[in-house]
Amino acid sequence: MKKGFTLMEILAVLLVIAVVTSMAVPVFRSVRFEIKNSQAKAAAKKLSEAMRSYYQISRGLGVKQECFTPSVQAGRTIVMASAADCVSPTSDGIPYQNSATENESLPSVSQLFACGYLSYKDFQRLPYEFCTCNPIAGGVQPTKCQISEAEGDDTPFVVVRGADGDGSKYTSSSYYMYVDQAMRVKDTAD
Repeated sequence: MKKGFTLMEILAVLLVIAVVTSMAVPVFRSVRFEIKNSQAKAAAKKLSEAMRSYYQISRGLGVKQECFTPSVQAGRTIVMASAADCVSPTSDGIPYQNSATENESLPSVSQLFACGYLSYKDFQRLPYEFCTCNPIAGGVQPTKCQISEAEGDDTPFVVVRGADGDGSKYTSSSYYMYVDQAMRVKDTAD
């Protein structure tokens, strides 16, 4: 009596494994993309809440309109800002009224990380571009903040687009997430 498997039995088992694997891989990729997408939505909400808190504490001082991608070097510089880089609105710790209307004279988003409004862990390794779209009196919104959902004074706080991720849904120019004035996170797939 012969023990072991025949070549046909081994090939049949390998074929079944290949079929199951080919069906499972796209599902796992989709799940991974959805997890990254939900992490980006949560980070966008935290960024907009930090912008609003900073605005209230500084009595009207907004944050510079700028974009950063945490997964590239320039974005990591913003996200990894050290506490020593935190600049309080005034030397005596009392926030002052905003007299700045020019975008370049406003503090960078890195101040939100340096001063503890945001944590780098929420943005770490996210392949998305986060754009702060803080409305400034007389200012022009950056192109990346001009979305069709924003009408009139309803400028979004934050717009998030895929930067270097996988999957056409997340890197296409038609897909983006944003946080509206009511602090709701929405995306164009909704």
